[in-house]
Amino acid sequence: MTIKNKSKGIVPWDYQIGDENYQIEPWILKKGKEYVTIEKDKNNKGFFQLQKDEEKRLSLNASQAKLTYHQLIEFGYKLRKPKIEITSKD
Repeated sequence: MTIKNKSKGIVPWDYQIGDENYQIEPWILKKGKEYVTIEKDKNNKGFFQLQKDEEKRLSLNASQAKLTYHQLIEFGYKLRKPKIEITSKD
């Protein structure tokens, strides 16, 4: 996949509530015991926070975050499926 195609690919934060593939933050990519967490930067609109395992967080703009997400997928990381919350009826 070329850089041009990567920048146009769909990423989890492109989906809206109600879309079939919508997931809430944070988005966690796993490969073996390693994981990378991506979430929107609440203090800097339009930017994302990326953190590998327990390392220091990086701040990325939207295009950098999108490119990084696609590179991680190419490297074998998989987006973790969200846990289904079970609500009890009392």
